[in-house]
Amino acid sequence: MEPIVRTEGLVKAFRRTEVLKGIDLAVAKGEIVVVLGPSGSGKSTLLRCLNGLETPTAGTVEVNGIRVDGDMKPRIQQARYREIRRQTGMVFQQFNLYPHKTALGNVIESLLVVKKMPRAEAVEIGRRLLERVGLADKCDDYPSRLSGGQQQRVAIARALAMEPAVMLFDEPTSALDPELVGEVLDVMRQLARDGMTMIVVTHEMKFARQAADRVVFMDDGAVVEEAEPAQFFESPRSERAQKFLRQILQD
Repeated sequence: MEPIVRTEGLVKAFRRTEVLKGIDLAVAKGEIVVVLGPSGSGKSTLLRCLNGLETPTAGTVEVNGIRVDGDMKPRIQQARYREIRRQTGMVFQQFNLYPHKTALGNVIESLLVVKKMPRAEAVEIGRRLLERVGLADKCDDYPSRLSGGQQQRVAIARALAMEPAVMLFDEPTSALDPELVGEVLDVMRQLARDGMTMIVVTHEMKFARQAADRVVFMDDGAVVEEAEPAQFFESPRSERAQKFLRQILQD
């Protein structure tokens, strides 16, 4: 089966600093890939290159058959990335909700603006998605009245509204109080059970163990190790991964 997400020789440099140093990655449809690594290893930059928030310096990115090359003209890159963004949903550390719109208003915004959907149809979809993330009773609440976990679940529903082929999560629980982390991870686990293709950057080791099909470990802009969760957590091959896990699990 052709991968739904693929990078080949992906390089991203900011001035003279290479943040990604030739990343090769392939993700199959329905696969849950968790990306682990220390801060500054390039994990978030990888996600941002997948959906066009950053453009490749060299190498290629391909999502659901849409390909971007580092040597393409910027105009063509941006046109391709506009197509890719229709195929991907992204959930960030911060919730980035519109404070002047209700939970439902935040979810349906892209349906109204991007898809030009009739409002009644958008509202029906929005209510269904909020129910899916356990917030059916919060449709009319503004972000200021929602907990951090509830706001992040609204953000997930908003990302799902465009019916993405792939969901990208960039540290989705890092801004949450510890007691709120579980409710967001529960939604993500349900998405995994539903067969959603997901690439997740996280420090939640329990989620990686239980939900991932594969763990990708990055350090210093490179993929150091890839393995199934049991293999990675029980007997990592690389010395760098062993050191990382000792530090994380001690904490």
